[in-house]
Amino acid sequence: MDSNRLERMSLARFAKRRALLSVALLVVDLIFYAAFVYGAVAAEAFWLKLACALGAGTMIALTAIVGHDAGHLSFSDSRALNRFCGTIAFLPALHPFCLWEHHHNRVHHRYAAQLGLDNAFPPMTVAQYRVAGPARRAYYRFIRSLWGQPFFYLLDVWLVQMFLPFLARAPAMTRRAWFDLALVYVYFASFLTLTAYVSYEAAAGAETWFAAGVDAALFGFFIPFVLWNGFISFLSIVQHTGREVRWFVATGQPSTVEQSIAGTVHVVLPDWIDKLFHRIMQHQAHHLHVGIPLHRLKEAQAAVAASTGGRNVRVWTPAYHWRLTRECKLYDPLHNCWRGYDAVLEPAAVPRQELAA
Repeated sequence: MDSNRLERMSLARFAKRRALLSVALLVVDLIFYAAFVYGAVAAEAFWLKLACALGAGTMIALTAIVGHDAGHLSFSDSRALNRFCGTIAFLPALHPFCLWEHHHNRVHHRYAAQLGLDNAFPPMTVAQYRVAGPARRAYYRFIRSLWGQPFFYLLDVWLVQMFLPFLARAPAMTRRAWFDLALVYVYFASFLTLTAYVSYEAAAGAETWFAAGVDAALFGFFIPFVLWNGFISFLSIVQHTGREVRWFVATGQPSTVEQSIAGTVHVVLPDWIDKLFHRIMQHQAHHLHVGIPLHRLKEAQAAVAASTGGRNVRVWTPAYHWRLTRECKLYDPLHNCWRGYDAVLEPAAVPRQELAA
C-alpha cells in the first residue's frame, strides 16, 4: 500500500463540504435535544422522564459529532460559520470549543497512537505500570475494566481538560479560551435555571422550587450528561483499542499514515445505527483525511478498506468488546503487542526511549 497516495490522492475527492446540509443536520439534532430535555423535566411518569433523559444524552452525543466536523473545518467553507456552529454544538456537552479543538486536533490527531501523547484512551506501558504506585494502578485497572470504561472521558478528559482547564499545565489559557469557558459556565447556569422553571411550571404547584431544581438537575442534566460521557468513552475505546491495534513510542512528530491505520479501528455496526451515529465509526478514513465531512465518510472508508485489505476492520458485538477488555490491558512497545497485568512480573527490559511513568 502506498500510504501517501492513499491519503492525498484517493481520499481528497471525498472532502467536499455542504454547508446547508451540515447546518440542517445540526438544527435537527438541537431540536430533538431540546424536545427530549423538555420531556425529561416536564413529564410526570418516571419511565417517560427516564426515556427522555436517555434521548437527551444521545442527542448531546450526536450534536457533538456534528460539531466535530466544524472543528475539522469539514462543516463548511466558512471559518466563521464553523466556529459559530461548533461552539453551539458543543455547549450541551459543556465543552469550550477552542479547547476541544486543541486536544482533539493538535493532540489526538497530530499524535495518533503515540504513547504518552495521544489522549484517546491511551494504554499504560508495561514499564509505566511496573513503577506506578498502588493508587495509580488501582485507578488504571478500574478505567480499563468493563465497569470503569464509561467514566474514562468524564474523569480523564472532560473534567480536567474542558471544565477545569485552568488547573492543567497545557494549553495556556488564552483570551479566546477564557471566553469559551465563560460561555460554557453561563450556558450551564442558564440551562439549570430554565429547566428548573419548566419543571416547576409543568408541576402546576405540585412541587417546590427545590424539588423542581432537583428534577431538572437529575433528569435534564445529570442522566443525559453521564450517558453522553459513556458514549464518547465507548467511541474512544473501540476505535483505538483491540488485539491488532498498535501503539508506538512517541516521536514528537505527526503520526504517519501507517501509524494512523495501525492505531485506528473501523468499527462495523448495523447500518441504521451507523447512520444514526452520523458515520462516526468510519474512523480510519477520518484519521487519514480530517477534511472529509461525516456524510461522505462511508464512501471514503470503503476506499480505505479496499486499499488496506480490510485491516483493522472489526464487527462490534458484546463478545468482541468483552475480549478486547480482557486482553488489552497494558501495551508492550518492546514486543509491539498488548499484555496482561502479569507482564510486570517478568524481568524488566526497558529501552532508553521508553516513556517515563
